[in-house]
Amino acid sequence: MNDTTPEPPRYSLVLPEGFIELPTGEPTEEKLRTLASAVITRFGLPADTEMDQSLAATATMLMTLGASAEAGGAHYTASAVFRSAQQAQRPLMVMVTCFLVGSEHGSRRTAIAALEQYYNNEPGTEVELVELPSGEAVVTRTASTNEFEVGEETVGVTNHAITAWIPTPSATELLSVSVTSNNTEDWDDIVDLAHGIFETIEWSAPADRQ
Repeated sequence: MNDTTPEPPRYSLVLPEGFIELPTGEPTEEKLRTLASAVITRFGLPADTEMDQSLAATATMLMTLGASAEAGGAHYTASAVFRSAQQAQRPLMVMVTCFLVGSEHGSRRTAIAALEQYYNNEPGTEVELVELPSGEAVVTRTASTNEFEVGEETVGVTNHAITAWIPTPSATELLSVSVTSNNTEDWDDIVDLAHGIFETIEWSAPADRQ
């Protein structure tokens, strides 16, 4: 693994090669071109490749995803497109979003207990308690299906998510790292990818925190 994400004040994580950080803030032409350049590099195209309509559409779609995640509270979002390990011609898109939310629990142990209780009462949510290098965490798995009209047919698209909820060392916040994809056929492989990402999360030393 390489391609370390920009390090926020409290933690760092490492994503597999192939992930592209999605810009935050208001969309601009400069951000669009920077994202298009990252897509060019990711897919091994010549550095002087011009931004045609297809490349612009891809960059715009990714920028829209980043803006949507930021609007939902994420402070970091990255996306990658891989080839399926099961069928080489099948592409799969994976997104990683990171959130920090306030916590009123007095300790990491009570925060974990509260997370377990809450998500065990959420219908359709699988809950697992895991020990990570960054501490004990609650990992949840969910799936939701949306239906879209395509011509005269109704098509269902299932969005899968696996999320690690990790109390900060002070327990005043919860770090949420979520890996999502609408690829059902390769979801087991994506779960393995997610667990690998969760294992890389590290808290900064107290002296380094801001």
